[in-house]
Amino acid sequence: MPRPVRTDTGRPMTPGVRAILGLWLGGLLLAALLLVLRGELITDLRGFTPDLGDTAGIPLDPGAGPAGRMLLLAVEGGSAEQRAVASDALVDALRADPAVARVRNGRPELDDRALEFVLAHRYLLSPRVTPGQFTTEALSAHLGERREDLSSAVPRMPRELIARDPTAESLAVLEQLTAQAGAERGAHGVWVSADGGRALLLVQTIAEGMDLDAQAGLLERLRDQFRALEAEHAVAERSLGLRIGGPAAIAVAARDGIRGEVARFSLLASLALAALLLGVFRSPHPVWLAALPLGSAVLAGAAAVTLVFGHLHGIALAFGVTVLGIALDYPLHLFVHHDRARSGGVRAVARELWPAIALGAASTMLVYALMALTDFSGMAQMGLFVLVGIAVAAATTRWVLPVLIPSHLQHAGMPLARVALPAWVLHPPRVARAGLGGLVLAAVAVIATTSPFPWEDDLAALSPIPEEQVALDRDLREALGLPDVRHALLVTAPTAEQALRASEALAPWLDALRAAGGLGHFDHPARVLPSQAAQHARQAALPEPGVLRERLARAGNGLGFSEGAFEPFVEDVARAREQALLEPEGLPDGLLRGALEPLLVPPEAGPSWMAWIRLGGVRDPQALGALPDPDALVGARLPAEASLRHVDFRQASEDLVTGFRDQALERLGIGLVAILVLLLLVTRAPRRSLRILAAVVSGLLLTVATLILLGVSLSLFHLIALLLVTGLCLDYAVFFSRPLADAAARRRNFVSVFVCALSTLVVFGLLGLSSLPVLQAMGLTVVPGVVFSLLAAALLAPARGAAAAGMRHPEP
Repeated sequence: MPRPVRTDTGRPMTPGVRAILGLWLGGLLLAALLLVLRGELITDLRGFTPDLGDTAGIPLDPGAGPAGRMLLLAVEGGSAEQRAVASDALVDALRADPAVARVRNGRPELDDRALEFVLAHRYLLSPRVTPGQFTTEALSAHLGERREDLSSAVPRMPRELIARDPTAESLAVLEQLTAQAGAERGAHGVWVSADGGRALLLVQTIAEGMDLDAQAGLLERLRDQFRALEAEHAVAERSLGLRIGGPAAIAVAARDGIRGEVARFSLLASLALAALLLGVFRSPHPVWLAALPLGSAVLAGAAAVTLVFGHLHGIALAFGVTVLGIALDYPLHLFVHHDRARSGGVRAVARELWPAIALGAASTMLVYALMALTDFSGMAQMGLFVLVGIAVAAATTRWVLPVLIPSHLQHAGMPLARVALPAWVLHPPRVARAGLGGLVLAAVAVIATTSPFPWEDDLAALSPIPEEQVALDRDLREALGLPDVRHALLVTAPTAEQALRASEALAPWLDALRAAGGLGHFDHPARVLPSQAAQHARQAALPEPGVLRERLARAGNGLGFSEGAFEPFVEDVARAREQALLEPEGLPDGLLRGALEPLLVPPEAGPSWMAWIRLGGVRDPQALGALPDPDALVGARLPAEASLRHVDFRQASEDLVTGFRDQALERLGIGLVAILVLLLLVTRAPRRSLRILAAVVSGLLLTVATLILLGVSLSLFHLIALLLVTGLCLDYAVFFSRPLADAAARRRNFVSVFVCALSTLVVFGLLGLSSLPVLQAMGLTVVPGVVFSLLAAALLAPARGAAAAGMRHPEP
């Protein structure tokens, strides 16, 4: 006959205990299966942010578009010839990579198909096609140049194309398509830096710049390919080296730096926390038992977010786990109260502590429930993650931990916690409470009189990227003449034709701005594909075949060309006069489409085409903001349906952070009011409820004022840390406000809160030593937050007389 299953106490496991363990293990198994089968951890920043668009639905994502998808490569070391050879080898390798849309190093990138398309449509594409291009005088000059090409060892125009294209329109189109403003070609035909010490390449990726996983994979393959080249072309004195810049490279480096630092500090914090618990309890069991509620909370929170949103963002996971640090307090309360000086089993202790744990958890959950309801994707994910996690951690502490505690500790209890409390903590003098009130009033004065309030909305200020990497990116960008990563002009219109015509209409104004020194260079989609109106005007500029033959005969007089030598040219012009006009959809894959797609974006979900006008060398941003009157600028050429705006990507990023901050502050304010209502409903004790809320508000005010006095600019990460401080202070205040008449129980209650505070101080104190601004901001906020929260909660705790009265008249 099988023996009955027994608990750690030696008694048979009851059906209720079996059900509790079954539900817990089953829930964890389901959560793990959901994450394995459907889990998707994304790092694309657009998955964390709201839709960066205005009321017209125009995306203003600074990580999207052509600027965010550019990688800037520099080959260093070796000789100029070796750098050029390595540059060409990289081009060949990258063109075979499916993640690369386009790669350039200054050499022509045409294949036969692309060349034939350009030849066939050169008169629609060339900006030089005007009536003056085909006068007798102009044709005579062109034919003279072609005669020089025939006698030159290095002709400008390939000899086989002279009969078809004596005016060199195909060269004009190719030079316009392959030109890179500001980039210099070296002696070996590739782009080089101004001092000639670097060979430069420009890579356009298929993935968006903020799709960091895809970008990281491409960067790793790129480095592997270059290592092979470096070994092949190394020289005795100097080996080749590769430097990489661009927004995607910087973002990947930032993420990797954060990951490495987080991993190191997580290990250090775990070891320090384990050492603290071993020192306090002199037993290994609290170490692994305390991890169960936290681990269960993380698993359940991740599964809930995946189930609701279809994915889990890495930022929401990282910040969510950080905020869930409050879940570690729940088992520590249980361990401290279940000591050897106290009679009764652990389940009785858990049952006694449950009202306080539940009240603190429910109060914290209120704040995050409000965040989960926001339309801000990242905030909603973090809110749901913490909401579910806190509920699971509290429930695990209440019903699961008492069953899993080893049998010899079930009734004997944990060793007494070694924490020395000063007498003033247990019996704070009245003057201490008055001093707290004075500090809070001073904090309010500091916050109220600080103008402007030191918000830090520029995420670049918190970047972990060294200045050397930023300087490299700036140098490569200037050497290649790339567009400005901050400023652009955006034209929107219902049709591609209207968008192209509008971008053409802006060219004179931009030329004037460039001439005035406010702008270095610019690029627009009509440079690649002219509007059909411009194409039609070019067709009208082409002479009739008979007229062209007559002019050619006069122009070639005395140059030695045989009669009819340029008949292919006449035939091409005649065909171009009747040729179908080009549209974006009709361009073949290759050079033209690759150059146009980043600048002319078709509507995906909205009604508008978008024409991006990329700007470089911006020296007068205010002039860009003061856009000209379209009608006064170009009259009837600008379609009435087209709109124009100046896009400041940095401002868009700061607006994003501001929106997150404002929503978080709004939810925090509403949450504090909701917490007061909850406390009043549950405790039915207005004085106790006000004490708890006063402790929370005092802790937050003192923390913020301290950061201001230290000269800290408060960022998004300080705000998230303050949300954690709110939860911690709620936990401390709820436990300190418990009506306990027995001195031993009162001391045990204070010890449990101090152990919780010590564990948090150890973890976040280490983070405050981090070199990463993000981790440092979290640590430097939580450490004073814990100190002030503990101080406020202890000083606002009810006195012994009030506690005794509370025991005689317990609250429901």
